[in-house]
Amino acid sequence: MVQTRELPPQDPTTLITPELIERYQRDGVVCVTNALHPEWLMLLEMGLQRILADPGQNKHLFYQGEPGEFIETIRNFDVAPEIQRLFYDSPIADMIGKLIGSKNVWLYSDEFFIKEGGGCERTPWHQDLPYWPLEGQQIASMWISLDPLPKAQCLEYVAGSHLGPMYDGFDPQRVKEDPTLPHYGQDLPPLPDIEADRASFDIVSWDITPGDVILAHPGALHGGGPTNADGRRRAITVRCYGDDIVFAARPPTRPTVPLTPGLGLKLQPGDPLRHPFYPRLRPLPEHQRV
Repeated sequence: MVQTRELPPQDPTTLITPELIERYQRDGVVCVTNALHPEWLMLLEMGLQRILADPGQNKHLFYQGEPGEFIETIRNFDVAPEIQRLFYDSPIADMIGKLIGSKNVWLYSDEFFIKEGGGCERTPWHQDLPYWPLEGQQIASMWISLDPLPKAQCLEYVAGSHLGPMYDGFDPQRVKEDPTLPHYGQDLPPLPDIEADRASFDIVSWDITPGDVILAHPGALHGGGPTNADGRRRAITVRCYGDDIVFAARPPTRPTVPLTPGLGLKLQPGDPLRHPFYPRLRPLPEHQRV
């Protein structure tokens, strides 16, 4: 007999319990099982297919030209109506808002990672925060996979690392040479070589069934497992923030991600992060109400 999974609760924010919030604050990462209804995953897959078929959407390649090459696309919200509807209509923003303790929720960015064809390399260890021009506490990313994954191919996190230093990012152009080579090369300490000394770090990951989500602080060190020869991993990360997030300067040697020309001319360090680049998802804007 085929085993079918129970549907998620009608209100998935009930899964964001005080105990889970406490664990998130301690570890910087939690996994919430059976959180998203299959129809939201269907909408997400429709959005992904539009993105992949759209020659106008910039597709960044990691390990370009190598056997382990995989695709990343960013700010898909701006070009795919399915992604817009997912973020406005689904409980994603409500869950993140409850986790971070903010009734107001803005979208920072979203990012697809597409590892298809098998044998894709792992995403190098890094923190997201060094690449972003912001600081504050009320922020979280939700990672959603469209494919079932064993722990070995899931994202991995160093528990509690969001409480430690902010390291420099890795240099995407030289990642094959050395995944700890710095993005900025100024002001920030270099990344530790976690993969070379895994036993020294509290690494956590999970077996994933579509509908499960991982919620993580962008200061948590993390990396993505490789895919095996017949595997694939299609996932999106949704980054949202609340009231206390402000604009922050980063070393001037490289631009922050995603590329946002003019943001630093509009905002000063310490200003609330409010800009048309970052749409408000909650409370639901008036023009999105039926």
